[in-house]
Amino acid sequence: MTRQEEVKQRLYQIGIIPAIVLNDVKDAAPLAEALCKGGLPAAEVTYRTDCAHDAMIEMKKARPDLLVGAGTVLTKEQVDSAIDAGAEFIVSPGLNPEVVKYAQSKNVVVIPGTSCASDIEQALALGLDVVKFFPAEALGGIKTIKALCGPYTTMRFMPTGGVNEGNMNDYLTNPKIYAVGGTWMVKADDIKAGNFDRIEELSRKAVLKMLDVRVKKVSLSSEGDNARVLADLGVIEPTSGEGTLTIGVNNVERALAYFKGIGAVVDEASIIKDGTGLAAEADLSGVVGGFRVHITKN
Repeated sequence: MTRQEEVKQRLYQIGIIPAIVLNDVKDAAPLAEALCKGGLPAAEVTYRTDCAHDAMIEMKKARPDLLVGAGTVLTKEQVDSAIDAGAEFIVSPGLNPEVVKYAQSKNVVVIPGTSCASDIEQALALGLDVVKFFPAEALGGIKTIKALCGPYTTMRFMPTGGVNEGNMNDYLTNPKIYAVGGTWMVKADDIKAGNFDRIEELSRKAVLKMLDVRVKKVSLSSEGDNARVLADLGVIEPTSGEGTLTIGVNNVERALAYFKGIGAVVDEASIIKDGTGLAAEADLSGVVGGFRVHITKN
């Protein structure tokens, strides 16, 4: 797998890409810490302020595990600046073929903005399979994207603009959505006031909402009279071995990335993949509170 493929895979696994406007470099490091602790180890630092270049450097220095990208990239010079700062992906609001080709020549992931069928055709001609869709809600949201997916079956989208905690799963539960971009967890007022605990909290809340974690089934050892009675009543599903806790999530691939990020150990040998090569089922390693933990799709 090439480095570009690894970056694209991580973007998909993270699912929600915070779009950030920074006015002061001093906020870069604590913001990076807050995002990673909150389970969103990615940042699209926009070139809307003069400190974007230095901010990306400081964020990556503070958290090397953070996937750092540059947003609102409009020129070749900004592509160079972003790469020099360590950016691993480039995002722009529109599709400028010259800028896209230049970024491709530098072997960096580039996700240009699209808003219509003509833009998508240009993207396909440039060899792209993932594009931004902007401004998403103003253009009809997921309904418009579904319509565009009819003729353009190979393209996947990263909608941005009007995406929030309330509507993000309308997008993310669709297989044509690669990730979403959003700002609701990195509000300018919170950054300015140094409310990084709040940003961490909002980030974690967003991830858990995206995953929609649910307990689907509890299987307990059938040994003992009490266990048999509960099994007869249908309260539990009996098993001859250790108890199993089955957790349902909206996306197993994204859930595994999140669990690994917070320190859980996944039993790699247990991963079952679907027809597209993505994880469909998996187990955590060992026993948690007397249970083996099985993860599957809701």
